[in-house]
Amino acid sequence: MSISYLIGNLIGRALISYGLVYFVCVVASRLNWRLGFARSRRWYSLLAVVALTLIGVGSAIVRQGGIQ
Repeated sequence: MSISYLIGNLIGRALISYGLVYFVCVVASRLNWRLGFARSRRWYSLLAVVALTLIGVGSAIVRQGGIQ
């Protein structure tokens, strides 16, 4: 597994993770997208994005057989 693959995978998964957190924040804000956006920038939302990203990248690394 090359480093460029890992970096691309990390960026892609971070964007998807933020999208998931943003969606949850919008739903929790009763479909108010502006309030959802404000909530998605709080520290615990960013922590959730980082956790989801690391879980996703970790699962991809394990599935591919590790870093060579």
